[in-house]
Amino acid sequence: MKNAMKLGLVGLTSILFLLVPAGFGAQDDAQRTMTLQEVKDRLKENKNYLKDAEKKGKAGDAAGVQTALENYDRNMAGINRAMNAGGFQGSEGQREEAFDRVEKATRKHGEVLANLEGKVPEQARPAIQRAMEASQKGRTTALSNLQQVRTERQQRERAEMQRQNQAGGGFGRDNGMGRPDGMSPGNGPGVGMGRSSGAGASGSAGRGRR
Repeated sequence: MKNAMKLGLVGLTSILFLLVPAGFGAQDDAQRTMTLQEVKDRLKENKNYLKDAEKKGKAGDAAGVQTALENYDRNMAGINRAMNAGGFQGSEGQREEAFDRVEKATRKHGEVLANLEGKVPEQARPAIQRAMEASQKGRTTALSNLQQVRTERQQRERAEMQRQNQAGGGFGRDNGMGRPDGMSPGNGPGVGMGRSSGAGASGSAGRGRR
């Protein structure tokens, strides 16, 4: 009897394993990073979800408000997960733009949600609070990442500028630029003095002929 039950459980487990999609469980890992376009798409969807929540709130549809804000929360959670797990894909400029878009969008979303809070049925307000928390978390994370990206870029630009200045200074010294006497290393003081005395001699010779 026991053996039969064990065989039955093994068979059921095997069937369930076959029924589960191959990518199940790995999807979240695959979505932990996003491209700039994916960020744009999700932010656009969130904007539409908030519009839908406003529309349902005006109609007194508490269930509709909750559904719209649950969709908003899921989208925002994906964005937050991507930022926390390593940021966004793409070039430095694309990543900076993505963080900047998230910061600006969530700031606006917070204003919309705060305004909506007083215009919806009481039972829908907890959903608004959750959406505000998700939005604020996204904005805080985006600001932190945005500051880091910009700081790294500024440091790299300063290092490159210093390198160019050092290279330019070395070239100038080789040509005598920046020297106190204004002469290149091949022209000693004697050469300059010779030219001056030569000029004076020419003048004396001229006066003698007159």
